[in-house]
Amino acid sequence: MNHHVRRRNDTFIRMKAHRLEFSADYPAASVEAAQMDVIEEVLEEIEQNAANQVGNFGEARFEYNSKEIARENLREDIIDIRDMAGSMAYEFPGIDELFHVRKNITDAEMLALGRAFHERSAEYENDFKRYGLKASFRAALQAAIDAFEESLTPPEMALESQVQATAQLGESVRRGMIARRILMGVMKIKYKNNPAKYRAWLTASHIERDSEKKDAAPTP
Repeated sequence: MNHHVRRRNDTFIRMKAHRLEFSADYPAASVEAAQMDVIEEVLEEIEQNAANQVGNFGEARFEYNSKEIARENLREDIIDIRDMAGSMAYEFPGIDELFHVRKNITDAEMLALGRAFHERSAEYENDFKRYGLKASFRAALQAAIDAFEESLTPPEMALESQVQATAQLGESVRRGMIARRILMGVMKIKYKNNPAKYRAWLTASHIERDSEKKDAAPTP
């Protein structure tokens, strides 16, 4: 929830409190009661959408971190095979070229490289084991490939959900602001002959601006 939404949310909370304090001024079936019902609905929507927004962002970060972990696991398996191939090059000339790893490769290139290493290593499987790689190195490599491939899509889905939650949050705030504008006119007439109550209403419905926060700062 950004500061623009937060300030409007704070205003809606004060307006709800005003209704509780001056409940007699919001008679059933009145325009003011109906608009305050909207405000209260909006407060619930903001809370839910803000939670979804943060939750989806958290999910996206979790999935992104999971992707990085999966990528690193795959990279370690690939590097182990590359290093071992370097040691085997004296017995198998050119094998180090078959298992070469370029720097700064993309996710797609990393995935393709893992698959290539898995396919190429089949011919030398027993030799890799003889030189010291674990008996399950190809199975472990395949598992790392599968895990990395699976990790590549969830972050985008989570971020799409975050965008959707943000859009819904904006729509809720817009509905609340329309209800507030309607109430501004209604309450001005309602409290025309009651300045004290009108001041209380203006305080409740006021939306703080950036400049006001700066003005309120103490002077050194």
